[in-house]
Amino acid sequence: MVILSGSRVTPGVGVTTLSTIVYHSKASVGFTELDLLYLLAGSRARNRDEGVTGILVFDRGMFFQWIEGPNLPLQRIWNAIRKDARHHDIKVLADTSIPVRLFQDWHMQFAHRDCKAANYIDGLIQASDQVMDRLHESPNEAPMILAEFSGLGGGPFSRLLSPSE
Repeated sequence: MVILSGSRVTPGVGVTTLSTIVYHSKASVGFTELDLLYLLAGSRARNRDEGVTGILVFDRGMFFQWIEGPNLPLQRIWNAIRKDARHHDIKVLADTSIPVRLFQDWHMQFAHRDCKAANYIDGLIQASDQVMDRLHESPNEAPMILAEFSGLGGGPFSRLLSPSE
């Protein structure tokens, strides 16, 4: 680890390593838009407390999620996500260190194909059919597709998050 000291980089402690986990899973129960909004509210509160940011996409019974943050808080949240009975068949698509946050302003951004509340609640996106269809057709490319939702795009993560051959 390094600490920036003036314009020099010196070894030390105090720098927080950031990581990201990207996964997709299948919903175990039917979700109404109201159910999803309650899920989002709980996720945002927990993520804010832990210093974790990201995006959650829900479409046709599938979740696609990018979460990012300091290693230990991220692992605590990830452990809770893995144990959540509201979804199953979890497939991790990326689990790696990252240089910067993609979703630094969002404790949990949310995208949904038919999100009627998108015009009324901050951080909700009504995603296009094209983007949602890409997620279903190429789920292993979800890290790159989800990165497109951020202002940074996938630039710094292109090689880190490319699907395995």
